[in-house]
Amino acid sequence: MDLGLLKALSDEFGPSGFEDRVRKIISANINGSIIDAMGNLIGQVGESGPRVLISAHMDEVGFMVTHVDQRGFLRIAPLGGLDAWTMLGQEVMLRNKEGELVRGVVGVDPPHLRRDRPPSKFEELYVDAGFSSREDAARAGVMPGTPGTFSASLVALGNAVMGKALDDRVGAYALIEAMRRTRDSNASLFFAWNTQEEVGLRGIQAVVNRVNPDLAIVVETTTAADVPGNPEEQWITALCGGAAVRAMDRSMITNPVLLSKSLEALEARRVKYQVQVNPYGGTDAGAVHIHGTGVPTLVISTPARYIHSPRSVACIDDIEQVVNALMAVLSSVDTLMDSIARRD
Repeated sequence: MDLGLLKALSDEFGPSGFEDRVRKIISANINGSIIDAMGNLIGQVGESGPRVLISAHMDEVGFMVTHVDQRGFLRIAPLGGLDAWTMLGQEVMLRNKEGELVRGVVGVDPPHLRRDRPPSKFEELYVDAGFSSREDAARAGVMPGTPGTFSASLVALGNAVMGKALDDRVGAYALIEAMRRTRDSNASLFFAWNTQEEVGLRGIQAVVNRVNPDLAIVVETTTAADVPGNPEEQWITALCGGAAVRAMDRSMITNPVLLSKSLEALEARRVKYQVQVNPYGGTDAGAVHIHGTGVPTLVISTPARYIHSPRSVACIDDIEQVVNALMAVLSSVDTLMDSIARRD
């Protein structure tokens, strides 16, 4: 596994709507691609047969500056699903108008000055980037509209990795690996790294309009709640349990024929997997599967603890199993399409 590439993807700045630095890394690691008006990156392998979309989103949860006060403190609003309390005391980075990264910290009261409760709303948060005034911030290129996100560096934790933005830089990594391993195909495979998933499945809609797929695979990072205090029936997925293949979530019920035949393909290649039933969230598949007259769509995910927070933890073997699962499904496209058409 290329941990150096995963680290580069994880560490990079890329909240929703500002994915260009991440896109540059991906583009440098694949052959041939286009960039559409939404900032999506699309590469293709094969030019005949069924049209298959394989996608992962580039963006991460983050925030945007809404106000700079007279003393240089920054008020912020979320980009994506973030709880305010997870940000207290966290190091963050902002991208100024010159494209440079500026460091800061989300303010938190010391224990002896703590109020009755910690801040629970974004309106109560502020970022301290060391500015002495509004004018000082402006000179540094920081103003309302400046985007930001967490600052963290990917590190190994035994057979796991810990870093920011594993949702969905792990998926982006898996797509790069799958495209590298796919020399040719009897199908037209479209590998897409899309934008703005975290703020409403936006980039993927432009992708499906362009590709008009017959079949789709969405590669995600998903909740692993196998932690103290959670009963096993509420884990959703477990770390090091293998690739998570989704049966349903709030936005999609997987085509049962596609699910069954995909699991057969994984078993034939001895890919370790776990079936995921997730009543709490959704993915880009929610938009993809209702495109046009309908697109059979599969979601394959890497389990990770603590997603949508400053740092997440994922199992290295699970990441490798996701790549293996992708390769197993892509090698079975003809069988999958025939079975779906026959509904058997």
